[in-house]
Amino acid sequence: MNKDNRDGLLNNQSSLLEYVYAYALVVLFTIIYAAVAILVFSLLYITYSECVTNTFGSGMGVYTGVIGLLLLIGIVWALIPRKEKGIVLTRKDAPKLFDMIDNAVAKSKINPINRVILRPDSNIAVSGFFKKKLMIGIASLRYITDKDFESILYHEIGHFAAKDTKRGSILGFYADTIQKQYLSSVNYLKYSPHIYIWILGLPSFFLTWILYSLFSILFGPYSKYKEYKADDFSADHTSSTQCANALETYCTHTYCYETIMSNKIVEQLQKKKMPNNIYLDMTDFWNEKNVNEARKKIFETEERFRDTHPTLKNRLKNLNSNKTQKNSGSLMSTLFHNLENLEQELTKSITLQIGKKTKLLPIEKND
Repeated sequence: MNKDNRDGLLNNQSSLLEYVYAYALVVLFTIIYAAVAILVFSLLYITYSECVTNTFGSGMGVYTGVIGLLLLIGIVWALIPRKEKGIVLTRKDAPKLFDMIDNAVAKSKINPINRVILRPDSNIAVSGFFKKKLMIGIASLRYITDKDFESILYHEIGHFAAKDTKRGSILGFYADTIQKQYLSSVNYLKYSPHIYIWILGLPSFFLTWILYSLFSILFGPYSKYKEYKADDFSADHTSSTQCANALETYCTHTYCYETIMSNKIVEQLQKKKMPNNIYLDMTDFWNEKNVNEARKKIFETEERFRDTHPTLKNRLKNLNSNKTQKNSGSLMSTLFHNLENLEQELTKSITLQIGKKTKLLPIEKND
């Protein structure tokens, strides 16, 4: 057997194992989800029978009611449709951007991306079970080049090509439900006014903590594997060097955004001012010293078993790249006709979000 045939066989075996593992996770957590749903309604039925119809005399009505209600909150919470954050882009907003997307889609031989959404954060990601969505974090556009974006775009298209978003949508829903059931239990314990009331929430807390930990342990390695595969897909369509350079630049500025941006908005709100364009304001922060400090912290990050994404250090190792540099090309900000207008609109969105969370709004708008 020659090397090409051997590599092809290994790739096929790897794909089969990946497929089996992914759907084994789907089946396992479908069973768990169904079991939790049955448990919820059984507990609530006991409470109803005992406290309302007086037909069930176990004396556990209050206990089962609290446990069932906390678990039910997570299910209902996950079923509530999320409001889509961001601005739906059209070709008129950034014709060159759409040309890049069309070219990448054609070369990858996947079905067209149905919607491109500009979001107020810095993450670039994809989603969609039936319709494909590409989400672009506006905070990254002033700092990455079109060559950076090309590599990141192929990484995200790699998820579409591998049908990750289909399996991910199902697993994501289960993860969302389990997480919200866990959070509802944590909040119950956090705000319980009395020790005896607090004790009622312990069974729900321990159950959801076990499920949350189990999901993280089983899903984390699979998710990291899919990230490596998407990086390989990107490197195959661009180059390992271009992909590594893009990852380093993108991860550095994403880290800066996540650690700094919200604090900058809070500072403005505390001064009773409404930021006009926080993304433009942040350009003063992106000096070489701060970027190098962020880069250092990223490379010092250790990977945990249950993490859903590999560390940048391990991703570069997978690409056989030990040294990175800046990709040449035009900054992505130059591909938009009206980027500052879009930034101002999304500044309002993220400021309202942070203002409500920190309870610093309403405030007077800064003239």
